[in-house]
Amino acid sequence: MKKAYLGLFFIAIVALSACSQPTNSAEKKISNETKTGKTVLQIKDMAGRTVRFEKKPQRIITLTNSDMNIVYALGGKVVGRQTQDASGVDPKEAKSATQVGNTHDLNLEKIASLTPDVIVASSEQNLKDVPALESLGAKVILTGANSVDEIKQQTAILGKLVGAEERAKELNNTLSKKEQEVETAQAGKKVRALLVLGAPGSNYAALPSSLSGDTLRIAGGENVAENLKGVENFPQYAALNIEKIVAEDPEVIFLMIHGGDEKETEMAFRKEMEQNEAWNSTTAVKKGNIKVLPANLFGTNPGVRIDEALTYMANQLNQVAK
Repeated sequence: MKKAYLGLFFIAIVALSACSQPTNSAEKKISNETKTGKTVLQIKDMAGRTVRFEKKPQRIITLTNSDMNIVYALGGKVVGRQTQDASGVDPKEAKSATQVGNTHDLNLEKIASLTPDVIVASSEQNLKDVPALESLGAKVILTGANSVDEIKQQTAILGKLVGAEERAKELNNTLSKKEQEVETAQAGKKVRALLVLGAPGSNYAALPSSLSGDTLRIAGGENVAENLKGVENFPQYAALNIEKIVAEDPEVIFLMIHGGDEKETEMAFRKEMEQNEAWNSTTAVKKGNIKVLPANLFGTNPGVRIDEALTYMANQLNQVAK
């Protein structure tokens, strides 16, 4: 009799245990949602990645000046920014943000110390760094722009991130009007131009697929490097093929300086232009039309200041066209 009671008791325990477990996939899903939380924000970044947030991001780190510039234009702020001299920080309100390295040289320890909710990085340079950045407990949004239209896309993404989508639309509408204004005013100008990205030890020709190349097009320039082939890891830029460029005879040569000592890079470039027999045969060198473009507008993506870059480029081309 005791054995019978024990058998019934064991069966009852097993039955209760089974009832306490989720019995179907719907119950399991509810259990997981309770554990992980619900998505409150979903963003598709410029690398095509879908990033989901379970809480509204508050602490933002930007690894590029353009992203930082746009975040502040949208009314947001950052706790961490690209490492650089504070005199070059725009806007000034961002000077107090902690410097965390550059897109090619991240200070993961410093980034971790800021306990960011989200890190905004470069789609071209930081895709490989996503796992390391996410291991710090932060979400990662990748952006970048090789055209004015892509700056608008960048602004829209960051507007969604900081909860300022209407402001992002306003900024993009203003930019579209500026773009149309410049394009209309410069229609038919077609000044032959070469855009050179100068860095320590190397020079590249900017192609129409680059941001500076798109700016040149809108402002009425004709890119003489259009038919050159982009380099493997830097497809928006091509190695300088002097023979082909000289054959196109640029009327103006623009130098964009990226990294290193600006004066030193400029002097070395001008010396090369003036002493090289091939370069000397171009209209640009003969007339002294070698112009250094402002690094904050052309050396990198200027963010919402792209409107200033468009105006500046148009004015430079108009001087050559006189």
